[in-house]
Amino acid sequence: MKLILQEDKSLKETIIDITYSVLDWRVQKVIEIAEMGTVQLEGAKEEHIYLLDSSEIFYIESVDNTSFLYTESEVFENKEKLYALENILKNSTFIRINKSTILNMNYLQSVHPLPNYRLEANLKNGEKLIISRHYMKDIKQYTKL
Repeated sequence: MKLILQEDKSLKETIIDITYSVLDWRVQKVIEIAEMGTVQLEGAKEEHIYLLDSSEIFYIESVDNTSFLYTESEVFENKEKLYALENILKNSTFIRINKSTILNMNYLQSVHPLPNYRLEANLKNGEKLIISRHYMKDIKQYTKL
């Protein structure tokens, strides 16, 4: 696969032109990402409300019926239930990795096997999360392992 990037400051809108010989899974993934755009989620911190681009969020975790949005170095509270956030972020780079966590796969650096058929996800910011065996199928499908 060859990637050609060209900057044109006269454009008012970005143009993505995809030329392929075979529409394989890699090309399909690029198309899905291009069509997806970015979703903004509301996050609260210290009595302030912020709009966060989903691309800034490393993962989302639910603790005691409260959802938390984790960026590289900050944590924001969100009022939505985890299943509602998962639905909002479907067809994106977010994948459920255990009962209480949705991971942005763009920030997955590596995985390491653990006992009981679980995996440890190492994120680009140094954090570690557990991928339960129940959700491994989705991870493998996403990464085509």
